[in-house]
Amino acid sequence: MMNYTYGWMHGWVGGGMLTWTVIGVLVVVLLAVVISKLSRK
Repeated sequence: MMNYTYGWMHGWVGGGMLTWTVIGVLVVVLLAVVISKLSRK
């Protein structure tokens, strides 16, 4: 089980999915900030 989990995590990171997840979170945060600034006006 440990071997399988390690292999899955290695494939996830190796496939660049971690990078896309970080980018996705940053985009969502950026959108939330922009929307909050626009709604304050």
